[in-house]
Formats: sequence, C-alpha cells, structure tokens
Amino acid sequence: MDYLKSEHLKFKRTISNKLTFIIPSITTVLAWLMGGFIGFQYMTFYWWYSFLLPGTIAIFCLLSHRKEESTGKYYAVFSLPISLSIFEAAKSIILIEKLLITALFLAMLSSISHIISPATAVYSVWQSITGSIGMILASVWQIPLCLYLTRKMGIFVPVVLNTILGIVLSTAAFGNATAWWFVPYCWAARLAEPLMGIQLNGTYSGNCGFSVNIPVSILLSMILFVVLSFIDARDFSRWEVK
Repeated sequence: MDYLKSEHLKFKRTISNKLTFIIPSITTVLAWLMGGFIGFQYMTFYWWYSFLLPGTIAIFCLLSHRKEESTGKYYAVFSLPISLSIFEAAKSIILIEKLLITALFLAMLSSISHIISPATAVYSVWQSITGSIGMILASVWQIPLCLYLTRKMGIFVPVVLNTILGIVLSTAAFGNATAWWFVPYCWAARLAEPLMGIQLNGTYSGNCGFSVNIPVSILLSMILFVVLSFIDARDFSRWEVK
C-alpha cells in the first residue's frame, strides 16, 4: 500500500493528471470532425482504441519514467530499502488507474450525444462505460512493455512505435486472421467489434452483444500483463547493480 501511496504523490500536480482529461477531449473532437453527430459515438471509440489509446499508454509511461529521471536518475529509489520489483509493479497499477479514469471521462464525453442530439446516440451511458473500460482492460499489457522500452530506448521511440503498431496491427488485415489472438494489438479491436458494434474497418454495424471474443481479449491481455510485468520488474531490479 505504501508503494501505491508513494506513486500517487509523485503524480500530484503533474501534466499526467491533466492528460487524463485532455486526451479524451481531443479524441471526441476528432470523432466529431470525422463523423459529425451521426457517427460521433462510435467514431470516438474507434479513434480511441485504434490510434490514441496506444499513444496515451506510451506517453503515461514516458512521463512516469521522466519523473524518476528528473529526481536523480532513480538514485533516490535505489538508496531506499524497498523492493524494486514491487516498486515497478506499483507504477503499473497506478498507470492502470489513470487509464481507467481516462476511459470513464471518455465515456461521459461520448454520452453528450444524449443531450445534444439524442436521435444520433447509438450507445447508452452504461454501454459507453462498459466498452471504454473493456478497451482499457484489453490494452493493459502495453503498460509494462512501454515502461521497459522507455528505459531501454529513450523518450520518443516507444511513443512512436506503440502508436504505429496500434494503428497497423489493429486493422482488418490482422484482426480477421484466424490466429488474431496471437496479435495483442488486435485484442481491443476484437473486443470492440461485438461489444460496441464497431467493425475492424471503423464502420458501425449496430450488432452489439456478447461474444467469446470479449472475455478472451481481456483474459489474454491480463495474462500478458502479468508476464511482461514480471519481465519488466526483473529487468528494473537489475538496474541497482549497474
């Protein structure tokens, strides 16, 4: 618990907290420009999981890393009698929390359709919240990956790389493959297809309902999150020796 409290304090009065509201706002503006009121809701979520969410995860990881770098390149952390593995795991948990807040705010913004143009709303508030959180859960595996890459490759490479891979690998070419579950960047898209009725090419089918793809995408994401978190934590714990 102390590790989580410490990470919370580090994020106080930082740009990361502002981004939890800024990025969803940008997403909804782009969706409105591209789809107008008619396509506003589903375009919001399509732009979110296919483009802005991977970039957001990488940016949050980058800012978390830079926060430690700016306070002595982790020397303050290494000098404390703490478990470096648990420290890194706590960082991932706090980042998941921030993404969930971002998802909830995005769901609220997408629900503005019910006030401004009720006839064009295709999702209830509950559907928006469920879908938005589901997309986060299907993408949490990217957090330990981006934390690892940020330490290894510097500031900008993980942001660009994760964003590009998110765009390219979530398309119909990979999502419609028989072994789509081997491509992690497809998981959010395959979850959104039945849950939100958003096809892999970004069009709205209107067919929303339960599919085995939903729990499979979330389960695979959680498993990969645990595996990558273990690898990331072990790598980080070795930094003390270097």
